[in-house]
Parts: sequence; structure tokens; C-alpha cells
Amino acid sequence: MASIGSLPFMVETKAETYMVLLSKTHHRPSSFAAAIRSKKFPGFAVTNNSISGISLCYDKRGHLSRIKRVKAAGKGYLEGENGNESEDSLQATIEKSKKVLAMQRQLLHQISERRKLVSSIKSSIANSEEDEVSFEQSDDTFSNLDTTSTNGSNVAENQIGSIPSSGYIHPTADAVQEIQPSAVIRGADAGGKESENRLPPEKASFTIDSPKQLKDSKSKEAWSDKLPSFLSHTTEISSPKDEQQEKDLKFEELTSKETDANIEHAKPPPLAGANVMNVILVAAECAPWSKTGGLGDVAGSLPKALARRGHRVMVVAPRYGNYAEPQDTGIRKRYRVDGQDMEVTYFQAYIDGVDFVFIDTPMLRHIENNIYGGGREDIVKRMALFCKAAIEVPWHVPCGGICYGDGNLVFIANDWHTALLPVYLKAYYRDNGLMMYTRSLLVIHNIAHQGRGPVTDFAYTDLPEHYLDLFKLYDPVGGEHFNIFAAGLKAADRVVTVSHGYSWELKTAEGGWGLHNIINEVDWKLSGIVNGIDTKEWSPQHDVHLTSDGYTNYSLDTLHTGKPQCKAALQKELGLPAREDVPVIGFIGRLDHQKGVDLIAEAIPWLMDQDVQLIMLGTGRQDLEDMLRHFERQHHDKARGWVGFSVKTAHRITAGVDILLMPSRFEPCGLNQLYAMNYGTIPVVHAVGGLRDTVQPFDPFSESGLGWTFDSAEAHKLIHALGNCLLTYREYKKSWEGLQRRGMMQDLSWDSAAQKYEEILVAAKYQW
Repeated sequence: MASIGSLPFMVETKAETYMVLLSKTHHRPSSFAAAIRSKKFPGFAVTNNSISGISLCYDKRGHLSRIKRVKAAGKGYLEGENGNESEDSLQATIEKSKKVLAMQRQLLHQISERRKLVSSIKSSIANSEEDEVSFEQSDDTFSNLDTTSTNGSNVAENQIGSIPSSGYIHPTADAVQEIQPSAVIRGADAGGKESENRLPPEKASFTIDSPKQLKDSKSKEAWSDKLPSFLSHTTEISSPKDEQQEKDLKFEELTSKETDANIEHAKPPPLAGANVMNVILVAAECAPWSKTGGLGDVAGSLPKALARRGHRVMVVAPRYGNYAEPQDTGIRKRYRVDGQDMEVTYFQAYIDGVDFVFIDTPMLRHIENNIYGGGREDIVKRMALFCKAAIEVPWHVPCGGICYGDGNLVFIANDWHTALLPVYLKAYYRDNGLMMYTRSLLVIHNIAHQGRGPVTDFAYTDLPEHYLDLFKLYDPVGGEHFNIFAAGLKAADRVVTVSHGYSWELKTAEGGWGLHNIINEVDWKLSGIVNGIDTKEWSPQHDVHLTSDGYTNYSLDTLHTGKPQCKAALQKELGLPAREDVPVIGFIGRLDHQKGVDLIAEAIPWLMDQDVQLIMLGTGRQDLEDMLRHFERQHHDKARGWVGFSVKTAHRITAGVDILLMPSRFEPCGLNQLYAMNYGTIPVVHAVGGLRDTVQPFDPFSESGLGWTFDSAEAHKLIHALGNCLLTYREYKKSWEGLQRRGMMQDLSWDSAAQKYEEILVAAKYQW
């Protein structure tokens, strides 16, 4: 049912005959009594080239009493009621409706063209495809009407309008079952809901009901598709001027809506698509609040990359100090550790799309300078309390007003400090029918630290006795002992190492540090993913630490001027002779056996005989710290040893030195070599773990590679590789510049690593 101006009508498709039912008014009576008083409801029909009609009469109860037929007697007038009305008036109304129909066809054509353009965008989502089908169906409908309009008077024009209350005609029950909603014009009722009636040719019988029956009939009808919203409003046709104003208004509304739709479609959907998950990364340190090595950088950067892919991400870390950003949530919980109830307070901050939740408790407070210090029992108790509190964060901390819950949730635990979390997830929850669809991922950053101790340390975990077998591990040297990392590897749904090379080394007796047998057993769930770097913080073009004291930001285009300026500023700041021609060698890292600092110590006599400058920054073993101080006193004009750690100084050393040494005995991934290459600094590394994966050896014949490597942790191998590096620096400037540029042109961001982590998270999600 639709209307032309104030004349409602219905279109019936049957062969080439079209019928229009007309009445004086389509307005719903204000009351039922008004409907009774209007006992006669005249109407007209146009069939082929003749005009006929009916008059509907109702009794006092609102039921149909009789139908009176009328027929046109001549070309200019009608017989029966209203027979004196001029055919010219009707024809004028039809002509106006034709104009409106042409306008709508034009608008629909514009919509169709624009939607075709939008649908060509690869990021279009399913909803846009459904809308496109709806528009195409509407367009096809009007196209069919356009075709029939060429047959002269044999046509029924229609305009979307409101359905009259009292002259309503609808199909019989049998006909309703045959309704085909895809190729007809739909009318909107007074409430704005579209409805649609179409009868197949073989079901053309009609019944005429009262207003009450009409209401009941309308309430039962439901349709699966809808017209575009701009076609669902009644159009009143009064004059050509009004028609033009309405046309302009509709076009403006349409243009506005199309613009909004294009803007909406221009926003790419979450890159994770259907795999969007709730991710909670749990770590004992998180930069910039707490950091002793690469783990802090990973905890501060990986979550932001996952959030950029569309995931809802949280980081849970201890609150070692009075951090400025996190705010007290007011949530207090108590957890039992070693027979004592410990109160935990949750602090929360939202930064760069990530929820950072910090756990505050007296056991974790004010140890930011010695995160892993203290007695063995104290450390185990701290980590047990931390894991217990972290696993319940999705239930108790309403980030953004809404808790994460356990739906579509995965925990990412890091190293042995949080390896208890997968065990607690299984023992406390899954074994009791809770969090059955929550998954856990354990990332190995350094397997040398495992949370080892006597078997009696199991009591600190507060786990059921039968879980002791997960922690027991036999060591040929120490015998049977308690091992937290071993239990975490067995309980986790997936295990990730921070490089492909390290995942291979862990399976060997030398690289597995006693856990190689377990690693080989869980090989089916083991993967290697090289870490990325925070290119916002570690970028020579935007580094905030290079904006003062003579330093300068630089890019690939200004490398030849920016890096020498940073080198001169570093020499000046540390009190070294400011010489542009001398190669400056740097080391940044912990002072311990793993980092190969003793190899550098063995090579110092050879280095000091070369025309070089050496700068070392780090903290760690007391004897190695004393060694740095001794070298600086002994070779004051060539060596500087900075005992301690400074973020600003680390950035400036990375930008100012020419060569970075990383002679690590083992290096799961390593980040300093990535930072160095991003700043145009050439790495010389021991080819192990992530260093082997990220630093391709320089090939002078093909002018390829990113640095120099040596294959065993021996001083003479280090000297050989460093000697070739110094030779290239002095004699082959073009090759040296090529090395710098290749390093700076790499994509070292976390985005690539985050995509690979996402694949592992999805695999864990569907693992059972």
C-alpha cells in the first residue's frame, strides 16, 4: 500500500494489468466513532484504459455492509459517486507522481553508483554487503516500475506513504503465505516500520476488513528486508515549487548520509577481524616504570601493538614505587601466602589503548632497584602472591567501567616469575569448572633463570599435593628439586620463545639449562617470534634524548650530518677527545657472564693498541663493575666505564657510537642490536639466538648484510670480527654507509611481531 499525495493506492502485478485503488483521504480517523460516522469510502481503479471504482460502506459496528461499484461513463467524467470529477485532475496527479518517481530513480541510481565504489574497498564488512543487497533490490523494483511506465495509461505510479486505516485491503491468509518480499514496493506505517504486500498472480483474491482487523493484521506482519531510511518517509506533493524544494532537501539529506557512510567505511575494521580477543600480559617488570632488561621493553611495547590490531589488552605488573600515572581503583583483595593473608590494592591507568593494572602490596613495594633481590623464599612468595592477584584481575578491576571477564580471554605469562599463573589457572579454576575457555601463553625470555629450590618450596605455592609432580625435576648435579619454570611449561597452552634460533637452542643440553627434555616434550606447542622495538621511543628522528647538549635528531636522509654531530656530542659529554675519524665502540648491557663482558676484558689490550675509543654502560656483578672502573683509570683518554644504568645515556650512546659490541654467550633475542641498526650503528655480535636471526653477516662481494658475527664465545674470534669491522670503517666508506642504510631501512616495529603473536593466541583459543 502506498499513496500519491493524499490518494492511497495499491499496486498489483499481474501480466500487463495494473490496478490503482484511490480514496478521498488516507488519514487515520482520530477515533473509532469517527470511522463509524464515515460510512462511505469511495475509491477508484484504473484498469487498462478505463476507470472504475468502488464505494465501501460500514455499519455501526465497523463491519462492511455493502460495496457499490462505479464506472467511467465517458472520457471526461465518471459515473456513480464522485463521477463529476475531472479526469484531468487525476491525470495531473499521476503526472506529479511520475516526476517524484523519476527523482527517486535518479537518487537510487546515485546510491547504486556510490555503493559500488564503496563495495570495491577490500575492508568492507558484512553489514555493508547486506545493505548493498537491500539497495539493489529497491533499485530493481523501481526499474521494473519504470519499464511499465512506458505503456501509457496502463501504469500504476506509486509513492511511498502511510497506509490508510479504514480503506485498507490486504491478502487473504492463503495469499500471505505466498508473499514474495524481494520485488515489490514497501510502504511504511505510522510508526515508521516498513511493510510489504505482494500477491502472486494465482493468489489474487482480496478481503476487505474493518479498522480493528487491519490493526491486528499489521501487528502480525514481519518482513526480512527494509528500504533505505531516506525512502521510508511520506512525501506530500502540493506544487512544482514545493516538489523542487523537497527534491533539493532530499538530495542534501542523501548526500549527507552518503558522506557519513563513506567516512564510516573509510575507517578500516580491526586488523584482527573475527579473531579479536581479550589479552592480559603479566610480567614482573614493565617499561617505563620498571626495567632491568628486554623483558621490561616487551611488556611495555607488545601490548600496544596488539591493541593497534583491535584487541582489548591489559598489562598487569607490580607497583614497586609511587608511579604517577596509575590511580587507585579502590579495590582491595586478600590472598593467602604461606599461611598469611596479604592485602592487595589494584591501581589502573589507560595509556595508548592499553589498560595498565599495577598490583600494590607491602611485599612488592619499594624494591624497584632490586626487583629480583632478596632470599629465595621471599622471591617465591612475592611471585606466588603476584600471580594469584593477577589471575583475578579480569574479575575485579573494571577497566573503562567493564571487567574483562573470562570470555575469549588469554593470559601471556613471561619467564619463571609468572610461570605459576598457568598452573593456578588449571588448579584453581579449570579443575573446578571455571574459566574453561581461558587460555595461557608462556613466553621464555631467558631460560637460565628458572625459580629453582628444594622440593619443600612447594608449600609456598598453596597448591594441592598432587600438583607437586609438575614441579619436581631431577638434576644430575643437584638431584631432585623444585622448578617453577618446569611446571609452567607443562601447564601452559602454548609456549613462545623470543627468536627462532633460541627455540632451537632450548632443545639442546647446552641451551636448555636442564629443561631441554621438557622443551622437546612440548615441542608441538613451541614457537619462536623475534621481538620488535618501540619505533616511537627508539627512533633517531624523534628521540627526545637527542634534542639537547649538542645532540641532534637525524633520519636516513640526514645520516651523514646527524650521526657525526651526535658522536661529537657524546665524546664531549664523556670527556673523550673529540675526533671525527676515530671509530667509537660501545657496549650496553648487564655486567655478567651471559653478556660476554669477560670476552671484552680479554680483548682490551688489543683494543687499546688500536686507534679507537671504548664506552661501556651497565651494572651487575661487583667484580665486573670494578673492572670497568679500572679500565677507565688505566686508559683515561680512550675508555669510559659508566657503572649503573641511565635511559638517556643509553639512547645517546646508541646514537653516538659507530659500532656496538654484543659478545653474549647466549642471547634469546636481544634488543640492543635492533636499536643500534635503527640508529645507523653497526653491530658486532656472537651468532647465537636472536643475534643470529637479526644480524646477517656482511658480504663485501655482494654488498649485503647488516654487521659482523663470530661463531664461538672466544676472545680471538671477537677480535677477528671486530678487526674486519674496523678495516671496513677506515678503508671502505661506501660499504660502511651501505651497512648503515640497510640497517635503518628495516621494519623493526612490533606490528609484525604482534601479528605472529596473534596467530599463536588464536591457535591457543581453539585448542582443547
